[in-house]
Amino acid sequence: MANRDDVSRVLAKCVTCGSVYAARQWPSGDVQPIGSDNCSCGSTDFCSIDESGTDPAANDRNKE
Repeated sequence: MANRDDVSRVLAKCVTCGSVYAARQWPSGDVQPIGSDNCSCGSTDFCSIDESGTDPAANDRNKE
């Protein structure tokens, strides 16, 4: 189990429908909404988004 200091609070976006949730990001990179295991659409796949509201991974893809 991760130490409390190793877990970050982030905004997470459902990769299926785009809904945004407050979430925790674990040291492994897994992102899980706080208080739920899945999105209201049923998806369990989330990505963290930065403060500007964009997916940081998308920014990396755009630089290539």
